[in-house]
Amino acid sequence: MKTKYRIIQSKATPFGGLYVIHEFLNRLHFNQLFDSVFGRYRKVRAHKPVNNVKLMMASITAGGERLYDIQAFEKDPVIPDLFGIETIPHDTTLRDDFSYLGTMDPERQELLFRLNENHFKKQNLKSITIDIDGSALPVDGHQEGAEKGYCPEEHGSRCFQTLVAVCDQTETVLSEKTYPGNTKWGAEEAIAFTKPILERFCPQLDKITLRLDAGFYADAFLDFLESYDNVTYLVGRPQHEWLKAKLTKLQYKAYHHSKREYAAFSYAEGLNGRWRYYYVERTKNEPGAQTELFESDEYVYRVIVGNENRQPHVMFRLYNKRGRIEKHIEELKNQFALGKMVSCDFTVTKALVWLSYLTFTLIGILRQAAFRREMAKYRLRRLRFILFTAIATFPRHARKRLLNLTFLRITPWKFKFIMDRVWAY
Repeated sequence: MKTKYRIIQSKATPFGGLYVIHEFLNRLHFNQLFDSVFGRYRKVRAHKPVNNVKLMMASITAGGERLYDIQAFEKDPVIPDLFGIETIPHDTTLRDDFSYLGTMDPERQELLFRLNENHFKKQNLKSITIDIDGSALPVDGHQEGAEKGYCPEEHGSRCFQTLVAVCDQTETVLSEKTYPGNTKWGAEEAIAFTKPILERFCPQLDKITLRLDAGFYADAFLDFLESYDNVTYLVGRPQHEWLKAKLTKLQYKAYHHSKREYAAFSYAEGLNGRWRYYYVERTKNEPGAQTELFESDEYVYRVIVGNENRQPHVMFRLYNKRGRIEKHIEELKNQFALGKMVSCDFTVTKALVWLSYLTFTLIGILRQAAFRREMAKYRLRRLRFILFTAIATFPRHARKRLLNLTFLRITPWKFKFIMDRVWAY
């Protein structure tokens, strides 16, 4: 039997769950923080830059993947009132503001630093682990800065390159940078990217551990890291010919009945004669499997180098957790619109990529501050389904602002506890 329908006009919004984002931004004093970092870099306008940034973060949280998706809020009866603005800006207005924001690399960096600093203090963190990795963001057009370069997802496509540092304990972005697609990272760029992070957080923390893949290995970069007394590192080591010959002569040992075997050796080749410790893991090839054109051994080897002397299987267990940053980058691309919001102006693209990382950082802080048990493990797509999609109305009576919320997938008492933690942060 056919079910008939009718369309009615209602002063309700499907984005009522963004109330949590709005209140959490207030608790972070985001307006004051933004103004103190960026200052008043624009003349008096109808739409303040800080409100534009907040609306874009709300749009990404709600599922927006393009700059013009913010128009979904244009006829919304609740969102403009909730965020304290009269009208929703057009995408051209946003692009105009973000063209200025994209030129302010130190200021964008500073805002991420301050958000993380405040969170580290509230969490009483004394040591952190930082994972640094790069990724290609393929595009279809001929945007400024989109060049053919290393792009494993779509070989031969134009792309941008992005470099990001993520704190493993808090799942927040400490630093990010966007480059043209044909950029090749070397020791100089790795040092330039890492130095502001270490200069900022080394005086505040007892220990910082960095984990990077073999693409970042360079003697000059390791010398730079060794110049900090409270910095340890684990970096993948490319297997050159001299190293391959040495790996076959080492004595290996298995731990806890594992099929993997481990060995270690060291050289006093670091800064001012400091020791560098090489850790090796080997796994026997499956019968019939061939991983190289000319097989010289029946094992597959992995090598990492660090400046701490510990058991090799312990160091590999620590280094393998670096794989989480690859999951974070995948999540950023699929759920935070990383690489999907681009512009013909490269400075605008840099600002849009930064917004994806900023939203990821906001959700990471919110996850630790307000969520417990199974909700603390939910990623953004699940949080949209459980929390951020709620029906809301904004009636006004007796000059009081009261938001009426209807949740279908979360109980009122659980939402109350979430908001209590948000307001107590």
